[in-house]
Amino acid sequence: MTESCKSSNRSSSTSSPTESPVLSAITTTEEEYDDEKKLKSEEDRKPSFNYNLEIFNLCKEYLNTKNHHGLALIARQKGIPPFLRFKVWPILLKYHPFVLNPFIQPDTDIIKEPTESGSHSASAPALSSDTNDAIKHQVRRDLAKYIQRLKYSNTKYTVSELEHEILSTLEHSIIKFSRKWGKIIKYDEALTWIALNLAEWFPPIPKTPWVLMGRDHSSPNHLLTVNLLDDYSNYIDNIPELREYLEELIYKDERISHMSFHEVYERLVLVLLHCPEPASKKKRGQELAMLKKSQSNKERKHDHSDEDNSDQPKLNKTTLPITGGTIEERVSYFIYCLRKLLPELSQFFQEEQVLTKFGTSDDEWIIWWLKFCGSKVWSRYDRGRIWDLLLGWRLQNPKKDFNYYYEKLNYPNRNTLEKLGPDIFWSLTNEEETDFKEQEDEEKTVLRQNSFRNLIEELTLSQTVVTKAAGSPDSTHKTTSSSASSVAPSLSIPFSKLDPHISLIFISLALLKSRENSLVELDQHEIRQFLSRLPSKAYKYKSKKKNGQQQGNSTSSSSSNSPVAYPIHDDRNDISSSIMISNDSAENHKVNYIDNIIQEAGELWRKWLWVEMIDDN
Repeated sequence: MTESCKSSNRSSSTSSPTESPVLSAITTTEEEYDDEKKLKSEEDRKPSFNYNLEIFNLCKEYLNTKNHHGLALIARQKGIPPFLRFKVWPILLKYHPFVLNPFIQPDTDIIKEPTESGSHSASAPALSSDTNDAIKHQVRRDLAKYIQRLKYSNTKYTVSELEHEILSTLEHSIIKFSRKWGKIIKYDEALTWIALNLAEWFPPIPKTPWVLMGRDHSSPNHLLTVNLLDDYSNYIDNIPELREYLEELIYKDERISHMSFHEVYERLVLVLLHCPEPASKKKRGQELAMLKKSQSNKERKHDHSDEDNSDQPKLNKTTLPITGGTIEERVSYFIYCLRKLLPELSQFFQEEQVLTKFGTSDDEWIIWWLKFCGSKVWSRYDRGRIWDLLLGWRLQNPKKDFNYYYEKLNYPNRNTLEKLGPDIFWSLTNEEETDFKEQEDEEKTVLRQNSFRNLIEELTLSQTVVTKAAGSPDSTHKTTSSSASSVAPSLSIPFSKLDPHISLIFISLALLKSRENSLVELDQHEIRQFLSRLPSKAYKYKSKKKNGQQQGNSTSSSSSNSPVAYPIHDDRNDISSSIMISNDSAENHKVNYIDNIIQEAGELWRKWLWVEMIDDN
């Protein structure tokens, strides 16, 4: 809106009569150059985004029917298309387990006050007016810091009417949340940053497309807002009638979701800051022990007098991935896994004295990574994809069978389930662990190694086709190729296995691994500064390379100026014809590695599990 006004003013001023036609021609050339430069900068700002067309259409179907089971499945497996998050996230949050059964780790200095006064939290009085004024002052101060960073101004800056309305909505939501939950947690700067990061994908003003631009790219006019659809216009324009569908959702929809920004924000904070209750944590730990009898029996065999002191840490390492834990436990677990999985980087951190102190001026970045789920410190594109995984987290109800969930998903076909793949953090099944228990120690080690490799190969090739016995590679291939014609195929719906905040630990480790070569070149201060504002790992390459790939593929795009539509390269015949739509333009081609990083997080989880199994033997 502002850009159009400025361009019209510029055109009106230059269209006045001039005495020299040469000057007029030069002015016109400069305008064209400026327009081309502006268009190029807008194209450079557009992020990399590739999404399977079949899964996208399935996501639209689930959204139109408000099928939260299907939306959660797509969110955790492939992520939600960014321009649909403003409608999908409210649905996911409404039915999220951490919203239905919320629990936030209380601040210790707050829970002491009601105890000393003899009152209970349920009947505690509301926050005083002085406290509300102090919170309001802190929120406005933190919002001002955000504006100053984006406006590139030390003291003075101007905010448009639209920006002022958006920031006022954020301020109201944060203060309202603090008043409601202030008896449990104190106001923290992270509450403001969560609201700011949510406003990057969810328009704070109803029935408008305006979201915050974030820190990944700067606006030439230092604007705070951007149209939600602009960054993904290439992808949107490549699918017929998609733009009209999205505009209908933005301006007219009242049926799918009409949550206010505050309602979405409150639910999001409950998910991001969730912590397991001590009682339920103990109960889930007991259930885990029942499910893993082979491992618990093996541990009991090794319960000698000289190992009594080490039993508790083993139990924590075994149960923590399933039950979750406090932020203190998660940080300790992160450092432990870092030493196990990335020993060279861990040794370098020790030499530079990184991850030794967690104060404001020290390694505060790890708290932002693990406790506040990347708020403030991660790229909005990476954070949005990771939040998709957290919001789509769902455990399978053991009382419900496959047919129940298959019906809830509206009976998707086999190819679609295979494209969604297994759970990112898959591991050995209970049946295989039981089989290991029945073997002798020496044979058990060999079978465990072979079965683990076969399991990786099987799930890589056939993904959701599960077999009870892991056979040879030939038999695995036979199961894969004949799965479509099998009379009673074994299908599975991928459900979450790990606690979402434990999954976040392995994603954080994968992020560190992707930046390891850069980190080892920095000193302590540079490392902390880099990890406190981690850029998105992306790669931009020239159009010649893309054109060469297109000539190698027997695929034609819709037009020379439209985004590229190309098939997935896969050995399976049932997926070789699937279409992947890209947000690339004819000249700009980018690759974003966040999906690869999330997949690498699953590999790191299995590597950690494998190392622990070997050490345990």
